Amino acid sequence: MNNITNTEQRSLRFRNSISGVEVDSIWHHLFAEKLWRSADFLQHEDNVISGYRDRTPWKPVLTSWVTLEPGMFWDQETFCTVDPVYRPVCGAGTMEDFLAVALRFFECFNGRRIAVQLSGGFDSSLIIGLLRHFGIPYFLVGLRSDRYEFRTERYVQEKLASAAESVELINERNCLPYRDINAVPPHQVPDLLSLNFSQDDAMARACRRLGADVLLGGGGGDNLLAEAVPESPDLCEWRPQIFTDPFPVDMVYKPHGIDFLSFFSDHGIVDAIYRLRCGQGFDSTKRWARNFFSDFVPSELSNYTYCADFWGRDIDGLKDAMPLIREIHSSAAESTGSEYFASERLEELLNQDLLQSDKLLYNRIDARVSSALWVNSLERLLLSNKMTQDQANSHPMI
Repeated sequence: MNNITNTEQRSLRFRNSISGVEVDSIWHHLFAEKLWRSADFLQHEDNVISGYRDRTPWKPVLTSWVTLEPGMFWDQETFCTVDPVYRPVCGAGTMEDFLAVALRFFECFNGRRIAVQLSGGFDSSLIIGLLRHFGIPYFLVGLRSDRYEFRTERYVQEKLASAAESVELINERNCLPYRDINAVPPHQVPDLLSLNFSQDDAMARACRRLGADVLLGGGGGDNLLAEAVPESPDLCEWRPQIFTDPFPVDMVYKPHGIDFLSFFSDHGIVDAIYRLRCGQGFDSTKRWARNFFSDFVPSELSNYTYCADFWGRDIDGLKDAMPLIREIHSSAAESTGSEYFASERLEELLNQDLLQSDKLLYNRIDARVSSALWVNSLERLLLSNKMTQDQANSHPMI
């Protein structure tokens, strides 16, 4: 295959389960052996149900190749992948310590143009407040929802937007989950985050229009600011490598020339928050953080707590995309001949009560659709390259 230069996934590595060889890419093997036609799609479903908090239990979807996502490694003794926990560095936890670490993090981007995902929630608002505190210029990019349950986020977004240099808020209705999944670029293994391609692509394009080349997110803020924190770092269960999702990094933002990462994935930030919260119990509403960082966030986030429900948004995205989902699923059945993609299996899931907020049901739907669109993305690339080769053969001078 010659036309895959725009499908690099630099965050991933792959290990051959037979030879033990590790490589940066399996594109050649995918197409030489058409591996997607014999993939274990039920295993992808099991991995999705297992969750992303600890990817150690994950088993390979391609039996001959084990995927090593960022931070993971192969353990020769246990003969399996490991998603290791991070052991924070102890010390005195003070505001001065935290601010010094935060400033060092931002200084890594000196000379670059920073944007922040403006969600209207506490975590991204804290990042924005810190940038403003240090006098570092920034842009804001976010999804704006007209749904009633996001009324607080809208208010906070508008308040923070009024103080920013440049802002672009995207109508979330135009990039709901599952939207434009037939446009997802070819990728080497099925990935749940491919279902959010449309919203990531919209934010990447907004960053380009603003001239930003770094986008900071708040992934992992819930882990660091809400979970119980043991007194011993040896008991800590944080995995900062999962706070930044590799699929949008490689498949969406990098092709647009943008570095996307979570502020909270930085080990220095993890250490500083550990030192501040050492010994604290579970804090689901982040009351400690809202009080401690009150000078950096709007009063609506420091004086009050709230929780927004994303189920309605996700259901709307799923319902809007049902015709496309059926089409992609049918195409995957034809391409692979796999019983996994039998139409009745999809209909059994879609015909259930989608309003019951059943996480397992949605996990199964998400896994199935992400597998189907993966197959279709590879078949599209295969066809595209065949057409390119046929054109070259018929026009030798090209």
